[in-house]
Amino acid sequence: MATGEEEQINPPRPARTRRGLINSTLLIMGATLLSRILGVVRDIVLTNKYGTTDDYAAYLAAYRIPDTLYLLIIGGALGSSLIPVFSRFLGRGERENAWRLANAVVNYSMVVLAVCSALAWLFAPAIVSTILAPNFPEETKRLTTDLTRLLLLQPFFMGLGGIALALLNGSENFVWPAVAPLIYNLSIIGGTLFLTGPFGIQGVALGAIIGSFLYLLVQVPTLYRLGFYFRPSLDSQAPGAKQVLRALLPRLLGQAAFQANFFIATNLGSGLEQGPARVTAFNLAYQLFMLPHGVFAISLATVAFPAMARFLGENNLAGMKETLIGALRQVFFLALPAALGLGILARPIVMTLYQSGKFDSASTDLVSPTVLCFSFGLVSYGVVEILTRGFFALHDTRTPVMVALVTVGLNFILSVLLIGPLQQGGLALALALSTTAEMVLLYWFLTRQVGSLTEGNTDVLLVAIFKIGIAADLMGLVLLIGVKALQEPLANADKIGVIIITFFLIGLGGAVYAGAAYLLRLEELRSVVRRFVRR
Repeated sequence: MATGEEEQINPPRPARTRRGLINSTLLIMGATLLSRILGVVRDIVLTNKYGTTDDYAAYLAAYRIPDTLYLLIIGGALGSSLIPVFSRFLGRGERENAWRLANAVVNYSMVVLAVCSALAWLFAPAIVSTILAPNFPEETKRLTTDLTRLLLLQPFFMGLGGIALALLNGSENFVWPAVAPLIYNLSIIGGTLFLTGPFGIQGVALGAIIGSFLYLLVQVPTLYRLGFYFRPSLDSQAPGAKQVLRALLPRLLGQAAFQANFFIATNLGSGLEQGPARVTAFNLAYQLFMLPHGVFAISLATVAFPAMARFLGENNLAGMKETLIGALRQVFFLALPAALGLGILARPIVMTLYQSGKFDSASTDLVSPTVLCFSFGLVSYGVVEILTRGFFALHDTRTPVMVALVTVGLNFILSVLLIGPLQQGGLALALALSTTAEMVLLYWFLTRQVGSLTEGNTDVLLVAIFKIGIAADLMGLVLLIGVKALQEPLANADKIGVIIITFFLIGLGGAVYAGAAYLLRLEELRSVVRRFVRR
């Protein structure tokens, strides 16, 4: 941890930090928005073809195992462990050490991914029957097992692609890591359109496998241009390797805790009446919830993390705090109105995106209240993304992991309590409430570790949140009035009419929020506008 004397030697660069954060975040947000839109298009194509049928439920459940394997071994855990060490080498000009570490991580990851995928393939029937979806019909469980085994080819390529993404982000090169998911989603869409005819739902899985290979492939040329060169070698003596390993182990627990929440939801949801349909509704609502979360919070966290790590590598604690507070303010500015809008407009949004083909009004009745329940957690999900990166930049992996484990227990208790009255919506609300508790705990622990994030001027953050709350509440009030006034036209409208009404309400809400933010002189709005004007 930096001392006061170190901060005087290395003064913060707040103006540069804010400009760099805004510029890089706008770039990431643009590419991420396209990726998330494609993700929604992917879900539209899938729901149009499969609705909330057992086949689609089997695919979504089967995806959970390879997705967990990817996230545990490579995704968030290894990426967040590797970036601080890799960035520190680059910041010190030790490029040879940085790329030697990268090569060692790639080699070990290939071995671990291959072994774990083989074990998961072997035990897939037991995992599906006892942990993942024990209450699915037998035929659906068999299909889930077959799809799981097929999809286990995907984590190998996605895992290596995830390492490439971490290395590029650690080099503060954000373009291809943001573009790669576009190609992945396009491949799944292609698999749904062109491969489900001859192969059924397995065609979607084949599209995912092809997409995962392309996800890796498009990032490789930039990596090589930056200095990476692959050498087959299990180099246990690579500089920084032990630091990465020490940081990785607790983060694996953190990722396991996060994924446990979804195993809980799938397991409990499979036991409900219409279990497969309700599991599908939960997953679709979560994907819709992740659209604003991915565009706003994950984009900000992706940009802020290497910047915070580099500041701390320079013993510049004040610069790290400046970056973190700037990211938190932007999360509140973007996520709070998005949460209100998503909750209030849940039904028209679901009708606009999904209601066609095999996805009928009954499916909308399942998904839209689940989206509403998820919306209560949008702000806390975003803040947790930023605060967790702050701990990781400090090389403190223990605190967020312990908090995450507590959150899993709380989520399980809330899920059991809420699933009865709210069905799959209770599972979503349990996640939202437990994540809010996680946000409060993380903020408290972080301030105990580094002191006030605003250097004694807490009003800077509180006043910003208060103003954002006023603007968002005004927007929410206008949307509530609009939804009430247009309720009957929406119910009787055809597809084009539903789309027009939904986009009108979204535009109205956005205009009201932007106008209120302008009148309240919110710096976040002015910063974004200035950036676009300069461009």
